[in-house]
Amino acid sequence: MKIEIHDVDHGACVVVTGPRGHRLMLDCGQSGTREWWPSIHYYGETIHTLLLMNLDEDHVEDLENLWRTTVIKAIGSNPTISAAALKFMKPSGMRRGVTAAHNILTSLGPGFHGQWSDDLGGVRWQAFWNRYAVDFTETNDLSLAVFVSYGGFTALFGGDLETAGWRRLLQNPGFRARLPEVKLFVASHHGRESGKCDELFTYCSPDLIVFSDGPKEFETQETTQWYARRANGIPDYSRPPTILGDQPRRRVMTTRSDGTICIDVADTGKWLVTPSPRPNQLYNALQALGLSQPMTRPLLG
Repeated sequence: MKIEIHDVDHGACVVVTGPRGHRLMLDCGQSGTREWWPSIHYYGETIHTLLLMNLDEDHVEDLENLWRTTVIKAIGSNPTISAAALKFMKPSGMRRGVTAAHNILTSLGPGFHGQWSDDLGGVRWQAFWNRYAVDFTETNDLSLAVFVSYGGFTALFGGDLETAGWRRLLQNPGFRARLPEVKLFVASHHGRESGKCDELFTYCSPDLIVFSDGPKEFETQETTQWYARRANGIPDYSRPPTILGDQPRRRVMTTRSDGTICIDVADTGKWLVTPSPRPNQLYNALQALGLSQPMTRPLLG
């Protein structure tokens, strides 16, 4: 299985590809700073299941184009959010991505539609959610929380859940039962302060935590150390051993500094992480002059 956490600034777009080519896409945000769109990257290809984790613009910004340029066999979102509910939660109006989501909900209705399956060639996923109007009436805490598992490896993706949303999900015994499996946690709300939930980490102890985020703009993004204290870490082979012979460990990665992050998972459950940081301006200038070698990507695993 391969997981690609795409570098889409303060948005979200994750693609999981199973061993037989089945593809699960979590959100379809895009990057404006480096001009990357899922609708172009996956042009003409098949998305076996598209899950809209959160119905905010940064999570669905490229939905209109993706719907047109790829083959989407199944789509799903929080089944308690109807088209009318989504419109009610957007009193200031809906931009292009949310409008596309609203149109799909109007046409198909809420929930899961098409040829969807929770087993994509051996890659299994399970979604949990809070209920609109019963639990919450704003989009963040109505995000899907999705577990993706393969070969003894489990990742948890939290959408834009905030503290109250996590606490409500923790009341669900089925959700709590899955948490000890988690090895990779993609932090909710792009790693910002509002997504922190200490109680969550009494049930899970991930090896690595990833933020899908862009350049720092807010004090609420200063959470790296908080999350690092709640992760076990994985060996970082891009750095030399310490003087004691220990391999340094990496506990938190961000698309801001590590670019698109790829995780390759073997059927044994072992996994390897490969970041792809963006070349800086100096590197680009040297490369144009023929004075630099191609960048190599450090490996972690």
